[in-house]
Amino acid sequence: MGRHTKLGAALVAAIGVAAGTAAHAAVQTATNNILSVQIEDAGTAAGMFTIRTGASHPTPNATVFYPIGTSYITLRDNTAQVVYTNSGGGTNTNIAPYTEQALQAAPCAATVAAITAGFRATYVCPNWTVTQDVVINGTTLADTNVRQTVMVQNTSGVARSYGVRYMWDWQIAGNDASLFRTRNPDGAFTATFTGFSSPAFQAFEEVDSAVTPTFSVFGTVTGGSLSPAPTTPDRVVYANWGDYYDAPWDFAIAGAGSDSATAHFWGFAAPLSVAAGGTATFHQYVSTNPSAVGVGPTQPAAAIPTLSEWALIGLAGLVALLGLRRARSLRI
Repeated sequence: MGRHTKLGAALVAAIGVAAGTAAHAAVQTATNNILSVQIEDAGTAAGMFTIRTGASHPTPNATVFYPIGTSYITLRDNTAQVVYTNSGGGTNTNIAPYTEQALQAAPCAATVAAITAGFRATYVCPNWTVTQDVVINGTTLADTNVRQTVMVQNTSGVARSYGVRYMWDWQIAGNDASLFRTRNPDGAFTATFTGFSSPAFQAFEEVDSAVTPTFSVFGTVTGGSLSPAPTTPDRVVYANWGDYYDAPWDFAIAGAGSDSATAHFWGFAAPLSVAAGGTATFHQYVSTNPSAVGVGPTQPAAAIPTLSEWALIGLAGLVALLGLRRARSLRI
């Protein structure tokens, strides 16, 4: 599971509450009974969330993300050389000479509020206001997805150089070591960790087993018919969760078949810039149904003809050959 234990990451909020940082902190839930979002509403993990299947899902009450405390967002402020995360401060900055700042700790302040079909976390920091919406869309299995939107606002008086990262920690039906493949165009499932610069595939699919999956989960990348559209990242990675939990920006990709996560990057290849007072918004979606993220069903492999089918094919060929010979004899 990498250098950091999941138990330790998930206990960040509990430790903060026990220490009196936010005695009212609690997990809040929004659901349409197909998918559910659970979010920490205060304390050291305020705004960290997880996704589960709902009571009316074909596989009810199962995990999609690992429980609260292991998936998080990053804002990399290149101008001030500060890496902001809502991980609760449990990670280690590996970008010298940058320092890490938890979005839930002073000098930042965090609030979480219910909005229609989901939640909004707002983080007010020096030079930035970061807003994260996590919303459930749809009413049926075919159209239900969860949209994560992050908006960064430059509240300083100068243009700022920055980057944004989403890191999603998968635990599909209780299995941490999910397999990955690209969709549209479709690739083969793999357990080997890898990265994609300038990704051109529309989405990706994660499963707990390539042979007998409990269910599939789909994450968007770019394109499709969703509105608002997914914001195209300049890099996507499928990697070891422990490595990418500990590193709030990037880490060397290596290994296979262990606890896995995915990350979307904006401003990886080259820093982004936002003017004084300006904002930028980043959208991505998660679903357990391909149609809900605009991905068509998998095309089945062509069936191998049975013996009777081979006989029919042979008969058709024989008839064609006899017809050709008869036509030639009539011309003589």
